[in-house]
Amino acid sequence: MFVNERRIKIMELLDRKTSVTVSELMKLFGVSIETVRRDLEYLENQQVLRRVHGGAVSNQKMKHFANLESRMSENRELKRQLAGIAIRFIRENDTIALDTGSTAMELVPLLKENFRRLTVITNSPEVFGALSDAEGFELIQIGGQYLREEKAFYGHMALDAVKRLHFSKAFVFPSAVSLRHGVGVFVHELFDIQRAYIQQADEVFMLADSSKFEISAAIRLCDLSPSHTIITDRELPEDVYALYKKNAINIINE
Repeated sequence: MFVNERRIKIMELLDRKTSVTVSELMKLFGVSIETVRRDLEYLENQQVLRRVHGGAVSNQKMKHFANLESRMSENRELKRQLAGIAIRFIRENDTIALDTGSTAMELVPLLKENFRRLTVITNSPEVFGALSDAEGFELIQIGGQYLREEKAFYGHMALDAVKRLHFSKAFVFPSAVSLRHGVGVFVHELFDIQRAYIQQADEVFMLADSSKFEISAAIRLCDLSPSHTIITDRELPEDVYALYKKNAINIINE
């Protein structure tokens, strides 16, 4: 296979699956690791892809934003998988912070089913309301300006309240996760609150279903960090999972 044919094939693969591994390309083309690296370097210079440890990821276009009402019914089964994994990291008597959004509402019933005593901090009145009948739970509602489209509180008053608190674990629900662009969100009003959750927690868990990987969002919330735990579902392609592991990202999908 000629050089140009290989590189076209690599671009076609990235159009379909957003990431490739060096070992996969070596096997596919029957070439050396040096040849694959030269191909990836060339395509990176053409801004087709970005090289990462063990392979490359596509320069994907930005994900489009859907409102909360639409997101509530989107990928519900995958979000339930995330919630089922996340619950394993919570302990009786923990103090946790819960971000807003559709994934949060999948986690709420599992909290009620599995725990008798928790302290839950949230800027979501939806989460607060759903937990209000859990008698052993201590609830702290973060208040402030109300963003109707996202059913969440934000602003300086909300941010000041979060910064006065400390919690063992924060559960944040981003819009996009990418090796190149980090963790992304769309709603700029909620950005400061989400950042504060990350900063005030001993442990940070990012819950993102597989549809949110290797895409970018309008606002960069934070870099991917080995100190954070990324929770996703079993639909995440194995090659993407492998790339994240090779880049020292703590990612869990089972």
